[in-house]
Amino acid sequence: MGKDLKGKELGVGLFQRQDKRYSARFTNRYGRRMQFYDEKLSVVRKWLNDAKYEDEHGLAGTGEKVCVSEWFWQWIKIYKEGIVKDNTVKNYKSRFKYNIEPAIGTMQITKVKKIHLQTILNDMYEDEYAYGTMVLAQITMHALFDGAIQSEIITKNPADGLKCKQRDVKEARVLTKQEQDVFLEYSKGTMYYNAYALLLQTGLRPGELGGLKWEDIDFENRELRVRRTLLQDKSKGGFYFGSPKNKMSNREIPLTDKAIKALKDQRIYQFKLRQRSNNWQKKKEFDNLVFCTINGNPVGDSTFRRMMMRVITNINIDRRAEAQINNTAYVEFEPAHPHTLRHTFATRCIEDGVKPNVLQKILGHASITITMGLYVHETQEEKHCEIRKLGGIKEDGVKVV
Repeated sequence: MGKDLKGKELGVGLFQRQDKRYSARFTNRYGRRMQFYDEKLSVVRKWLNDAKYEDEHGLAGTGEKVCVSEWFWQWIKIYKEGIVKDNTVKNYKSRFKYNIEPAIGTMQITKVKKIHLQTILNDMYEDEYAYGTMVLAQITMHALFDGAIQSEIITKNPADGLKCKQRDVKEARVLTKQEQDVFLEYSKGTMYYNAYALLLQTGLRPGELGGLKWEDIDFENRELRVRRTLLQDKSKGGFYFGSPKNKMSNREIPLTDKAIKALKDQRIYQFKLRQRSNNWQKKKEFDNLVFCTINGNPVGDSTFRRMMMRVITNINIDRRAEAQINNTAYVEFEPAHPHTLRHTFATRCIEDGVKPNVLQKILGHASITITMGLYVHETQEEKHCEIRKLGGIKEDGVKVV
């Protein structure tokens, strides 16, 4: 209970200042401390009652008093957390923290215009952000203000019609058949050789590979089931499992002879790891992983990527030495990562005549447009082969009359 200067009780949240003005305080639903003061007690009391009512009954009609940051954390907590994928929430928070909040976080939500949001995207372009990151920021802003419309805070979405500037986009890296063979040869004897071999035979996403368990492998029917993905977040204690990316991602993938061999070899290799380890991890949820560290812990995308770069570094060391010895030009084996192997698998499938709609199901894409647009790339060899057909030349070099 607050009191006036004479000691009279005024009520919760009310008190009289030393300058004789009355003041009201309370903490709103966002944890923000709200304060108002006036010379008249009746005015201050009315403000406190109205403010508490508005706070208790939501934000509708109070947009003039709400800043973008306040609305974002209300929106993310009530409408997104536990409803959309954890990775989606993580992306929303990241883009808001690094790009959106610094620019408009303190602005009243009703005063945000399209030009403010387009400027954010233009600044990201100037700062050389990747196009995909810019798109995530655009998606975050549109979803944020669309939620404000649904909650009757604003009537029009200022994020409508935003455009992301796009640089010349480098086509996704795909290994040629020769590069594929070289990479696998140099990967032999490394801890994740079987993982890379399996990626090239199944097109799994790195998170799906890390989340794969032995109960997902059906050797008898020669199938692999995708039922989860491995995620990593420090705020959640490290590694944890999430559901597949979309409904189509929950799928069965037929296994080739090479895939079967990679899995059987991995089972033997993992048995040896268990026998050698004195500190095998004890968490039941991670006990049956197909691919793990030397102590049975999960393997994240960053580890698969880092180990790939070590293999490629060794390839290039040998290539430099060979070029120097033979006085020939050095040809670099360009960088690649686990998703490169997924791209490569998709391209090999198309080259071998796999139907696009079948490949879509194997890759777990929501639409065939994604399959054809993102993962299917013509290799240089394939281009030469096709153009030779145009000229009436067979593979053996004989011209067709």
